[in-house]
Amino acid sequence: MTNSLRTKLYFFSGKGGVGKTTMASASAVYFAGVGMKTLIVTTDPASNLADVFEQPIGHKVTPIEGLPDLFAVEIDPDKATEEYKERTLAPLRGLIPAESFVVLEEQLRSPCTAEIAAFERFTDFLQDPDCEIVVFDTAPTGHTLRLLELPMEWSGVIEKATRDGSGGQTCIGPAAVLAESKAKFDRAVTALRDSKQTTFIFVVQPEATPNYEAERSISELLRLGIRSQELIVNGVYPQSACDNAFMLRRFAKQQEFLSQIKRTFSVPARLIQLEANEIKGKGALLGIGERLYVMPMKLADYEPQKMEAGRSLPVIHFRGINSDTRRLVVCQNGRKRNIFFAGKGGVGKTSVAAATSLWTASQGYKTLLLTTDPASHLAQVFEQMVTDKPTAIKGESNLWMAHIDALNAVKEYKEKILGEVRQKYNEERVMTIKEELDSPCTEEMATFDKFIDFATRKDFDVKVFDTAPTGHTLRLLRLPVDWNKQLEIKIFTTTGETEADKISKSRFKEVIDTMQDVNQTTFSFVMYPEHTPIEESSRAMEELSGIGIETSLVVANFVLADSIMTNDYLKRRGLMQRRYLREMYKRFTAPIIQLPLLADDLIGKERLKQAGLMLYGR
Repeated sequence: MTNSLRTKLYFFSGKGGVGKTTMASASAVYFAGVGMKTLIVTTDPASNLADVFEQPIGHKVTPIEGLPDLFAVEIDPDKATEEYKERTLAPLRGLIPAESFVVLEEQLRSPCTAEIAAFERFTDFLQDPDCEIVVFDTAPTGHTLRLLELPMEWSGVIEKATRDGSGGQTCIGPAAVLAESKAKFDRAVTALRDSKQTTFIFVVQPEATPNYEAERSISELLRLGIRSQELIVNGVYPQSACDNAFMLRRFAKQQEFLSQIKRTFSVPARLIQLEANEIKGKGALLGIGERLYVMPMKLADYEPQKMEAGRSLPVIHFRGINSDTRRLVVCQNGRKRNIFFAGKGGVGKTSVAAATSLWTASQGYKTLLLTTDPASHLAQVFEQMVTDKPTAIKGESNLWMAHIDALNAVKEYKEKILGEVRQKYNEERVMTIKEELDSPCTEEMATFDKFIDFATRKDFDVKVFDTAPTGHTLRLLRLPVDWNKQLEIKIFTTTGETEADKISKSRFKEVIDTMQDVNQTTFSFVMYPEHTPIEESSRAMEELSGIGIETSLVVANFVLADSIMTNDYLKRRGLMQRRYLREMYKRFTAPIIQLPLLADDLIGKERLKQAGLMLYGR
């Protein structure tokens, strides 16, 4: 690519499911193969790096077998948190009063500690002197942007706490102890903004939502001062594979999006064609790396083709839904129902959630569709604006949608907390708490609080949750279970349980009880029939089961119909899918619905309604 082997740091980002991990891994294999000592780091809490390399990796730097110059690490948020706590507490043992030490320990059990701890671990690798190349396989875009904003925010918080004369306290420890962290954050900001050190590569596919997300994210990076950017357009159909009406329609749509990408993006771009088989193992990764860096297909040199208009599409017949599955998405005995759709990024959660919400609304149930994904594209799917307040879907009498707006959530959260503490504490204490609420970790608390507000609403028969990719969803759903009774206000007091604590604990318990009750909650995983989505969902299913949340439904998405397998390429993909479908029926005991790969993206109410009928019948 334009900056190949000129910078040390390579970030791969984009919407979930576009192939970030594959492109990052292929790049790392290629760099190591030409003799550069290379480290690949994943910041995704639901990492599948070990699956791609077909070997255990984990939280420590691990050599990749068969590649002497390649090493990998998967940042584990829980282990990073424990390491951070110990680093923070160790210098203070025996130096401060025991009572103060206990308060500090309690403070570091705050959920925001996990966020800053994982970030600190990430910044360690920005300055790694032992490697010539460091490749970052990041979480999906919304969470990655949050990650990149953190060094700027935390550096300011620590600096303010150091000079304000209030004792230098932050919600993640005393500012004096965090001086080293501030220096590290400042170095991180410098490295990220330096085009001679860092290349930021967006991976997209020739579809509507990945391109919209990439365009928005490139603007956000420019706002943060990160300017060295490139593009990989992944998953392009080879024309030779498109020899039937269905595939020609999909090929034509891809060509339209390729033309749009050429017009929209001014950064260097490469094309990678979709393989007939999934990409696993070092040999396959090296092949992709060579296509990226040795003989790249440049988008600038590619002329998108215009296809004939008016081609008819084949009718796809799929098996009907069984009554047990239908029962899982409708109210029983007058009870309200929550329906969660989770899974790896890019598996179609938003489309399935939207189709489900339209279906339940058509059955006469007052329905709210809510997204917890910071990079949601519900507005594009419904072709209608979405806000943080329930908004009626045009033309639908029983359907509303909303998203959690982090900025508004923080504003409302601060107002609520300060309103409560002003009734109890003097102005000096209120000002201390106000400064605490300026911490970056307030965003996670506020977002969680807003999620609890929606989850406990009683004015809808059905609430459908379109969630963030797996790792971030698991963290969100664990919070009401793990949340320590020492809530944010109690950081500043050693008194007993307050009324605010009691109210919060009551709300948490209500959400926990609801999610654990299969008569009130349908927890669903969406996946396509390939190894990585199945493994990620299987691990998440076990983790949720450990906190009493059982999986009730599985949607196998993007399944190739027999009628379109008209050439060797499509037959090989079909055989691969059938093998993994058999694996799904072995691994998951919940009912499984198959949703076919459709000729057009699921955008607009009519297409979504048709998908709802395919899922649940009339």
